[in-house]
Amino acid sequence: MIEITDKSKCCGCNACGDVCPTEAISFETDFEGFWYPIVDKELCVECGLCIDVCPHINIVDNILRYKAPLVHAAYNNEQEIRLDSTSGGIFSALANQIFDNGGYVGGAVYNNDHSVSHIITNNQGRLSELRSSKYLQSHMSNTFQEVQKLLKSNEKVLICAAPCQIIGLYNYLGKDYENLTTCDFICRGVNSTKVFKKYMDMLERQHKSKADKIKFKDKTYGWHRFSMKVDFKNGKTYCKDRYNDLYFIGYLQSGNFARPSCYSCPFKGFPQKSDITLADFWGIENIDPSMDQDCGTSLVMINSDKGKVLFDSLEKKVTSKQFTIEQAAKANPAMNSSLEPSNDNRKDFFEDLDQYPFEQVAKIHFPSPSFKTKVKNKLIPVKKHIKTCLQMGFSVHTWYNFLYYNFFCKQVQKTKRIGLYPSKYCRLSIDKTAQLVFKSEFQMGAKQLKSSHLETRLLMEPRTKMVVNGEFRMFCNSYIRLIKGGELILNGGFINENVQITCGSKISIGGGCAIGRDVIIRDYDAHVIDEPGFEMSKPITIGNHVWIGNRAIIQKGVTIGDGAIIAAGAIVTKDVPKHSVAAGVPAKIIKNNVKWL
Repeated sequence: MIEITDKSKCCGCNACGDVCPTEAISFETDFEGFWYPIVDKELCVECGLCIDVCPHINIVDNILRYKAPLVHAAYNNEQEIRLDSTSGGIFSALANQIFDNGGYVGGAVYNNDHSVSHIITNNQGRLSELRSSKYLQSHMSNTFQEVQKLLKSNEKVLICAAPCQIIGLYNYLGKDYENLTTCDFICRGVNSTKVFKKYMDMLERQHKSKADKIKFKDKTYGWHRFSMKVDFKNGKTYCKDRYNDLYFIGYLQSGNFARPSCYSCPFKGFPQKSDITLADFWGIENIDPSMDQDCGTSLVMINSDKGKVLFDSLEKKVTSKQFTIEQAAKANPAMNSSLEPSNDNRKDFFEDLDQYPFEQVAKIHFPSPSFKTKVKNKLIPVKKHIKTCLQMGFSVHTWYNFLYYNFFCKQVQKTKRIGLYPSKYCRLSIDKTAQLVFKSEFQMGAKQLKSSHLETRLLMEPRTKMVVNGEFRMFCNSYIRLIKGGELILNGGFINENVQITCGSKISIGGGCAIGRDVIIRDYDAHVIDEPGFEMSKPITIGNHVWIGNRAIIQKGVTIGDGAIIAAGAIVTKDVPKHSVAAGVPAKIIKNNVKWL
């Protein structure tokens, strides 16, 4: 019979609860908000199974792994997924591979009360819930039972969990199934749900609304300066970076949030029992700057042949480079070391949490940043704005455009303080019924030759709409025209010099696209052909990470899939599948399964 006398020896993985044949084990939450097993002695039959599966007592020894992992830096080629992920979006790529083959994926999701639980699903539509780290203890009640049932039914299963939970799973299963792939992560400690709920109570009180979406390590300010972002049901948004958000300050600097077992974690180092271990590849900018665009780069450690087969199958979907474990460990101390305990009185912290609002507890127990740190944090975004403003030049016309369209134009909506960065020779004409939405920065008229006088033009006719969702650069001498009722959506990337975009219906350009010189993208014919069924305008959809070569023409009604390449001079009149090359007049598919960097 399992009995917890030392809380540092229980990780709360729930293996004992799932294995108990008489359901004698339940879990109760303690004063700190962590759950521990409680045995009903009247139901217990002293079978000892709970002892056998406990990862703190037994670490399964029949699961063979590489002595040293194969180490990669990697990121998802789908920019939208990469930006929505904690690191580089590799878990999403792994999960999609399993989903596409009819399998099941397990991971942590938020509950309505802001707690976290594990689910196992074959619904690919739930991937957005599974994506991104939650940084809370995830409840796994019945998870091991469900995984075993699926495995015995010959279903493919990928499950991602903390290292202690993965070892608990293998102890529960008693063997390694061929149709099971496990994924863990470099863990800095799992945090108390009680603390997080108290923090969320503060935010919901301040914003006078219930939270609708929570994103740890949001990339509004970049991957390196990750943020806490919460969207509320009343339309308001909270977003503060790691240096200014109270939860991150407490988690990263006070050390009081984590489960007692995390301060002496026995599951550090290698070999890990999972097939694949994921993490942020902190320090990659010093090892290989080409792998760091401040959008998130994953550290991927392959621990088994099974893990290698799955990761290798992503070759066309991710960008990766191989490194050594020594390089990866330099800026990742949690790889081999447990979390350092706080010097504060932990008991006082949790007692105060019951008595005071979270912001007051933070003042008492969290370290206050130094004046130097405060100034440095304030200057980070300022430096970026100054650098971009200097690139704009100093003409009166430029600064008129900058001030008017960022602060005074009624047709402009912004979620960022600065949306438009125009250059000297930009010309804008926006009808009073048009709508220009900046959810990210739009640099207009970027020059490769500083002395150039080439104009860059944006014309928005009545009832048109242009939305900039991701940072976008429009190089000089390009012309964007939105004809009456047209809608243009830009999700991040650039158009080079002399590009023409004419939008009379709807044009959507995905994130991370590279659009070469003299390209024409036009969903509008301007003249009517007198024939049955003729449509003057049809939408164009360009996926993520698409490369369109010089002088190519994209015509109305076309959809171009993610990762595709349009050759120079091609005229595209029909859909182009993802990861293919289209060339010629009219364009035809000449190659499939391509990958470009």
